[in-house]
Amino acid sequence: MPVQRYYERLIRAVLRRLAPERSEVKLLADAGHVRELLRVSWIFLLTVFVPGVALAWIGFGSIRGEELQVWQAVEDAGDREIRDVLNRIDANFADFEDSVRARLESGRSPVEDPRTISPYILVAFRMNAEGDIAAPFRVVDRPVLQDHAVYFSQEWRDAGSAETAGERAERWNRLATDLEDPIAAGQAQYLGARALGEIGETDAALERLANLFSDYHDVRNLQGFRIGDLARLHRGELLLARDVLIGQGVLETLADELIEDDWIIGRGNEAAVAARALELLEDHSENDWLASRRGRLQERARQLFWAERLLPELYDVNPDGRALPVERGEITWVLEEEAIWATLWWGESNQDFYAFALDPVAVLGDIHELAQRTTRTSADVNMLLVSPEADPPDDWLTRRSLKPWLPGWSLVVHPRSTQDLNEIQARKRLQRVAILVLSLVMIVTGAILTWRLVRQQLEVARSKADFAANVSHELRSPITQIRIKGESLQYGLVDDPEELQQHYDAIVRESERLSRLVDNVLDLAAIERGNKRYTLRPVDLGETVRQAVEAARFAMETRDVDMEVDLPGMLPVVMHDPEAIAQVIHNLISNAAKYGKKGGWIGVKGRLENNEVVVSVSDRGIGIAEDEVPQLFEHFYRSTNPEARRQKGTGIGLTIVKYIVESHGGRISVASELGLGTTFTIHFPLRPQPVP
Repeated sequence: MPVQRYYERLIRAVLRRLAPERSEVKLLADAGHVRELLRVSWIFLLTVFVPGVALAWIGFGSIRGEELQVWQAVEDAGDREIRDVLNRIDANFADFEDSVRARLESGRSPVEDPRTISPYILVAFRMNAEGDIAAPFRVVDRPVLQDHAVYFSQEWRDAGSAETAGERAERWNRLATDLEDPIAAGQAQYLGARALGEIGETDAALERLANLFSDYHDVRNLQGFRIGDLARLHRGELLLARDVLIGQGVLETLADELIEDDWIIGRGNEAAVAARALELLEDHSENDWLASRRGRLQERARQLFWAERLLPELYDVNPDGRALPVERGEITWVLEEEAIWATLWWGESNQDFYAFALDPVAVLGDIHELAQRTTRTSADVNMLLVSPEADPPDDWLTRRSLKPWLPGWSLVVHPRSTQDLNEIQARKRLQRVAILVLSLVMIVTGAILTWRLVRQQLEVARSKADFAANVSHELRSPITQIRIKGESLQYGLVDDPEELQQHYDAIVRESERLSRLVDNVLDLAAIERGNKRYTLRPVDLGETVRQAVEAARFAMETRDVDMEVDLPGMLPVVMHDPEAIAQVIHNLISNAAKYGKKGGWIGVKGRLENNEVVVSVSDRGIGIAEDEVPQLFEHFYRSTNPEARRQKGTGIGLTIVKYIVESHGGRISVASELGLGTTFTIHFPLRPQPVP
């Protein structure tokens, strides 16, 4: 406890040195406040200031280490981004593999509508164990004609160049009977049937076309068209002209069969016949059916194109048609010049070989776009897609292979530039220094604000203590006067009627003074709680001020003061609470009398100015220092001027005045000069804005 006593003595000694005029009672009260505030200050120092300074010191020491870690941070960022891209690529290819296996396990062929598996697929093949293509196309040798010369004979040329359709029909029919080559004979019969249709012998033409379909269904002519398909096409065209429903049915059946047939790689004849059938059905079949068949035909034609183009690579991928040394369902990836090939074996004893050709341009283009999009918002790194033949940048940070999907290809992350990286280092260094400096500034600012708060709280505590003392003193004076006068009257010590009246007047006057003091204290309490409200109504402001001035004339403070009132006969009506405004005028006049000179002067003036009603209360007293004017309306504030502090007061009168004026939508201003006097001016708007 000796330390505690020494600590308290030290506080009192410092306070006594700072304010020698302070009494011992006040000194003890202030010492208690200081102890509490010092406790808060020590907590701030130990929990905020000291740790903050230590962290700042450590931060300045780590700046160099931060600079050295910039390269590592950039490399880590690049590694994260390249992993993100690789994960997305892996997910896309894994989804493809899962979709293929799901098709096979469900019994559905993956070569049907392969683009529903992946939009990158150009064409898909199924091959048997012998290496022959089984779906969706076939590879066959071109037929060897028995007699090429027949197509260049005079009879063939004469039949085709006859002037009339009837003559052409006769010559083609005769030529078909004489020819020994069945392919040429079938072609001649087809051309003869077409000629019969041209001359109107539709029944004969339909009969011949039906026989041709039956006899020459799979026989191809010199151009590679199946004669049976051509016969069905022309038969449907003739029937469409005779009976729309029958012809439509024939052509729709022909189109469906041709679109779903196994086409021959290198020949687009079935596609041409199907396209012609759909063209003939343009005005007869349903639009949805036509759109569906056209889309399917276009997709199969596209696959046929790629099948012919990629056929050599297919044989390179599976050269001998034998099973590869992989497990059933395991997909192998091979990168060729024209396509990315995904292959697997399926079925019992791996008898089926599936090959999917993916578009490398589209795949690599999307990977490139993904890499660029991933690093587009990064200020540190860039990502490149590097081909097997290209070399990565010299300053690359991370390199990852795209195996097994794209053997030889890789993704490389490198800094955007060495200069940019140096700028990044400088920027990070500047940011760290700025943060540390800002932290120190905030700590210092916090310390200053804490000190100011301590001082402010000390002043508030002192003001409250002074307020309590002043209120006690203010209450004691009128109570004492009332008691003295009352006891004099009670014991009959006063006989003179005039003196009796003086005693009665003194009791009433001191009672009114006591009531005003209590009212002020109660008003301040209500204001601080936010419960003080006023009833505004349209009343003559001039009359309210006159009544307040007359009431103040009889107050003790203004008894020996010359009061000059200058109020126009008719001031505008203003929305106000007369009792509250009277309290304002009385407080201002009381202050003017209290701090004015004995036998001095008080002026009350009202006027209309700039759409406002202005009321001013002036005195020729001691005045107010310029630096104290902003604090006049603060709670419990009293001037530090010794002459002013000799006067009695509580420091709440002007606080109440300001609150009442602002509650009426007005404002109050002060103009003062030391030794010359003070003027308080109240501005009332003619149309006050509502006050919340």
